[in-house]
Amino acid sequence: MEEPIRLRSAVLAFLEVLAVRYGRRPRTVRTYRTALQRFLEYLSALDLDPNARTVSDLDPEIVRDFITYLEDRYRREGRTLPAATRQTYLAALVGWVNFLLDEGLWTLPAEAARRLVRELRAQRGRPSPPLPRLPREEVLEALLQAARARPPARSRRQELIRLRDLALLLVLRSSGIRVGELVMLRRGDFDPVQRVLWVHHGKGGKERLAFLDAAAVRALEAYLHARDAGLRGKAADHAPLFARHDKGAGNRTLPLTPEGVRRALTTLAREAGLEEVLTPHQFRHYFATRVLEATGDLAAVQDLLGHASPTTTRRYARVSPKRLRAVHRQAFEELG
Repeated sequence: MEEPIRLRSAVLAFLEVLAVRYGRRPRTVRTYRTALQRFLEYLSALDLDPNARTVSDLDPEIVRDFITYLEDRYRREGRTLPAATRQTYLAALVGWVNFLLDEGLWTLPAEAARRLVRELRAQRGRPSPPLPRLPREEVLEALLQAARARPPARSRRQELIRLRDLALLLVLRSSGIRVGELVMLRRGDFDPVQRVLWVHHGKGGKERLAFLDAAAVRALEAYLHARDAGLRGKAADHAPLFARHDKGAGNRTLPLTPEGVRRALTTLAREAGLEEVLTPHQFRHYFATRVLEATGDLAAVQDLLGHASPTTTRRYARVSPKRLRAVHRQAFEELG
């Protein structure tokens, strides 16, 4: 089996064939060389030494965040990333990624490869998409009050919806989990003693722990006890953690879908009299900001969110005015 190619060597190999294989002009080759050198500097900033690490160490999320890194770099210098630079650097990056895939140097699953190239191309000519608005504490509290105010239902189906939706809110609030990860969870992934969820289907195929607070554990246990009373062993462990309870599901224990989560939040917002409807992603943003405010530990936030790149975490967990004020006060409190 051939030894995996190192990242810098993979870039040099691509630059060597640009003119011959792809018919690029010398000026384009020089521009691509500059762009990919910036990309290698970005990898070094993430402790991915291009001279030592191989292409197999590359995570799609890291590649996807390159432009965000450039934007931050320009912003710190008081400048804005020019649109032409964005387009050129993305063209170089897309070309290099396609070269790696065509040569079999990067063995990404086909769908993950197509999605990465599609997302890189979509970044051309426009800034990074705006982050979801940070939900206000009172909005979250109103949703929780609406969920808790629902009286016990007469029908079993409605009662399970009541218990599930309360558990859903509390899990989203305290775990920072992605909605796609949440709907893939099984009962066996929930450890109420350790107050954790084992996320086996994280982004990029990674596994991690998501932590829960006591309220989320209590609500989740109450929901599962009511739903799966008498279910034991492997049958219980492989059942979905959050299930559908609509009429279409009947008596089957089918996993809740991302759209089902959004519908549940919409219904609760209506019952709470709210004009704004929170998305599952806003809970993730809320989680990141709350942990950062409490600890100031960006690395911990990165691990809790399951991000491969700290650049992504900086976008989700933008330092709040409260945290900035505290940092500023700490830095200047001794000055007269």
